[in-house]
Amino acid sequence: MNSKITKSLSLVLISFLALFLELVLIRWLPANILSLAYFSNIVLIASFLGLGLGAILASKKKQQDIFSWFPLVFLMIVTIFVLLRQFEVILFQSNAEWLWSHHLSIFNNLPFRIGLLPTLILVFSLTAGLFVFIGQKIGLLLTNFKPLKAYGLNLLGSILGVIVFGFLSFMGSQFGSPVIWFGLVGLITLWFLRNKRLFILIGFICAATTVFIVYNFSKGEIWSPYYSIQIKNHDNGSFSLFVNRFFHQAILNFEADPRVKEKYSLPYTLKTPKKLLILGAGTGNDVAIAVMHNVSEIEAVEIDPVIVKLGEDLHPDKPYQNSNVKVFIDDARSFLKKNNKKYDMIILSTLDSHALLSALSTVRLDNFVYTLESLNDIKNHLTDDGIVVLMFSVTPNHWLSTKLIRTVAAVFDNPLPLVYFDNSPFLFNLAMVAGPGLNNILADESIDKSSFLQVAQPVDKTTDLPTDDWPYLYLFNRTIPNHYLKAIVLLLLISSIGIFLFCRQKRNMFNWQTINFFSLGAAFLLLETKTITTLSLLFGSTWLVNAFVFGSVLLMILLANFLVSKREIKNIKLIYLFLGLALLLDFLLPINYFLFWNFWFRSIFLSLLISLPLFFGSIIFLYHFKTVQDIAAIYGINLAGAVLGGFLEYSSMIIGLNNLYLLAAGFYFLSFLSLFKTKISFWVNFLLTKDEP
Repeated sequence: MNSKITKSLSLVLISFLALFLELVLIRWLPANILSLAYFSNIVLIASFLGLGLGAILASKKKQQDIFSWFPLVFLMIVTIFVLLRQFEVILFQSNAEWLWSHHLSIFNNLPFRIGLLPTLILVFSLTAGLFVFIGQKIGLLLTNFKPLKAYGLNLLGSILGVIVFGFLSFMGSQFGSPVIWFGLVGLITLWFLRNKRLFILIGFICAATTVFIVYNFSKGEIWSPYYSIQIKNHDNGSFSLFVNRFFHQAILNFEADPRVKEKYSLPYTLKTPKKLLILGAGTGNDVAIAVMHNVSEIEAVEIDPVIVKLGEDLHPDKPYQNSNVKVFIDDARSFLKKNNKKYDMIILSTLDSHALLSALSTVRLDNFVYTLESLNDIKNHLTDDGIVVLMFSVTPNHWLSTKLIRTVAAVFDNPLPLVYFDNSPFLFNLAMVAGPGLNNILADESIDKSSFLQVAQPVDKTTDLPTDDWPYLYLFNRTIPNHYLKAIVLLLLISSIGIFLFCRQKRNMFNWQTINFFSLGAAFLLLETKTITTLSLLFGSTWLVNAFVFGSVLLMILLANFLVSKREIKNIKLIYLFLGLALLLDFLLPINYFLFWNFWFRSIFLSLLISLPLFFGSIIFLYHFKTVQDIAAIYGINLAGAVLGGFLEYSSMIIGLNNLYLLAAGFYFLSFLSLFKTKISFWVNFLLTKDEP
């Protein structure tokens, strides 16, 4: 094969491997290490750090290619991660944040215990160390090309990584399992060992062993596009579902447990709807109860197709097979935006994703469902006599219970909602009923309302209510809880030490050029995070949407790369101006104003508008990147900046998501100042030396 083609293919493949493996670990690690789901973006940040350090390493003179040892290191690290399945991770409960108890784990008697911070440090360090091997290989291959072509090939491989991982998730079944993922990683690794007989043999043995270990520890697990699912059956015909080894929901046999049937039937003691919408339908318990109460039109929305399939196969009442039931695989918020239909009753059925967070941000999957804007949207989908029923699993006297009640009461204040409390730890123990139809229910003395209490004003107002800009339902108020702060400080320290050690032998590493690219990396990750969370709010948080959005971001960068390579940018200051205007426009953009437009038209329009800063930011990066001499080192510094941007994303817990635009703008301004480095350096030197004799 032609040497040039081989090098191009190798750069595409190693870039594919980097992003594909990153997505694999983001999905796989929380299923093996308890509580890691609360810090899933740590894996993303560690990947950036490792790639950056590896690229910096590749820039040093007379560096040997260390990738030959990748299969062995990969096997060792995967083995350590698998062994952590035997450890109970001690997650300190905080008054500032609601976290689910470890007692809900499928394994309550694990032989070993380990603290949260040591676990995060271990996972972060091992993940970063693993990606150093890939980063160095990328860095070495980048030097074979001119900067723009090198970056274009790197982007192409990354896009293919997203597409393939998305395709495997779409195919589901065995294709969506870790065995296939790790097998593909091993197969691609062998390409880079093809000319080394000894190492290709070692690589094959290590890859096969890695796949065997993953397979052996994945037995009995079902992989959905979101997490691993374990099933435990009970003698009474019911089942318990665990996701990432945490209890998630039950498939209930109502005939075997009349008490639970009565609990789920509570909404129907107040009203029997004709048109019912169930958000978070799960395996079908609420659907089964609705069928039992002869609801004529039932629409069930569930984000996870595998959970629905389990409900179809295992639920004793077979609710999803009923002719009155229509099932929609979609995000709850997105489903509401796509139609203007009104319902007599809308049920939010224990929508909580305690085992799943976004890979790119601190926002949990269900956070946007419980914002004031979302509840207003639900209110607009109720008929004049309609009611909403919100079910949740939380200790009745906990601040989260009060926060939920306050949030619902802020939207449905006439009349104030009815509340049901249950001290039972099983299933939901808080239910609220609200909406315009509640007036008739309260006025009808023939309806038994003895199980409910009506909210009275005033209620405790110490907690902050969730909004689309600050969607943190599980935070008491605008703060970064101590366990996050400790983790951020320690992992930032580890990152800084790593960057210092890898850079210290490189002369002139800390100059205006490195400051520029470090700032661009930090700004871009902040901007990417905000873009993806905003687009997820518009389109929903399904895995397919997230894969599409992530791929679209990379395509936007690839388009910028094409434009910069074909046309000379004569006035980069003008691009900085366009970037600033785009950031200001998105910062001030009232998204709710567009919610009344046609769904697809507003989605396309807003997607383009929200992506504009990414486009201009990419042009600025490529303008500077095309003139660099040491491609690998600058690529690494840029990724190191992205690490800082990843940690700064946690600041949204205090300042909100929209203010991430301001943080990104600050870093872009620092990059803009690099255009005047000569003048700035002159004045700095002048001020430092003017008082010297």
